[in-house]
Amino acid sequence: MEEDFPDVRDAISARTARIVTSMLREVVLHGTAIAAANMKYPIAGKTGTTNDFTDAWFIGFSPTVTCGVWIGYDEKKTLGNKETGARAALPVWMDFMNTALAGHDPGEFQPPPTKPASTVSQKVDTPDAAPAVDEAH
Repeated sequence: MEEDFPDVRDAISARTARIVTSMLREVVLHGTAIAAANMKYPIAGKTGTTNDFTDAWFIGFSPTVTCGVWIGYDEKKTLGNKETGARAALPVWMDFMNTALAGHDPGEFQPPPTKPASTVSQKVDTPDAAPAVDEAH
């Protein structure tokens, strides 16, 4: 019997993953996927829409489940005016995730780092800029 154990390693650092997750949480909390903000689970994701509304996506995740929904045709054909990722794909994604996460502990996202480990700050004076605030001191 042959066994193969792949070399498993992180593609990005934990810090970068937390920052990206925080950004994708904002899409749900305040952006194009705000329709999902009232779900009772912590979720994050990104909507997508191609030109002429030919494809609509929502790719999203909780701390335990990841799911992507694509709405479109096999040929380049419009879904209809305003059929965006938020309008066409997100509701399907929400239905699936509500079912997939029901009765399970969805977990929690790790918070983003509050400040990089090492920070370099420099005051820059420009004629149009407001006075600089140096939070490092």
